[in-house]
Amino acid sequence: VLDTYEFCSDKVKKVLKVSRDKAAAEEEDRVAKKLRGEDDDDKKEGAAAMEAETTGDDEEDAALQAALAMSIAPETEPQGPVGPGLPADFQGLYELFAVVTHKGRDADGGHYMGWVKADNSDSRKADDKKREKIADTDEDNDDWFVFDDDEVSPCKTEDILKLKGGGDWHMSYLNFYRAKK
Repeated sequence: VLDTYEFCSDKVKKVLKVSRDKAAAEEEDRVAKKLRGEDDDDKKEGAAAMEAETTGDDEEDAALQAALAMSIAPETEPQGPVGPGLPADFQGLYELFAVVTHKGRDADGGHYMGWVKADNSDSRKADDKKREKIADTDEDNDDWFVFDDDEVSPCKTEDILKLKGGGDWHMSYLNFYRAKK
């Protein structure tokens, strides 16, 4: 993941910060619920039980609570997307999705190859527990494909991380990034 936040102007940072803070709060809530052992079904049942108990006096309390929440909520003016083609909730994060490498000892000789991330991340996001990690890290070991002339072979993220070059090994020549969803 490439985080461009620190390289942005103050104006762009202000727009990105809204989405970043919102994402951080959602992640904190998700982790807290997981630690408490709650899930969405428990939340729905609790909300239904509370709704059944609501009376006329409770409506006034709810209105006061809503007013209080609005008064202490951070003031954020609606912001548009940071740039063309970027989602409104963009956080300034990019992911590597393709690499062109050169293998050879000099610029006059050698071989170029393409490495492209497989587009199966959406189906795997549904079941994060089964996602394969790289060694003892939190980095996902996603599927990639390597294009060597007319041969296409599968590989993994850990193979992409080895594209550092040196002598007769592949050296990353062009890296392609896209806005992270």
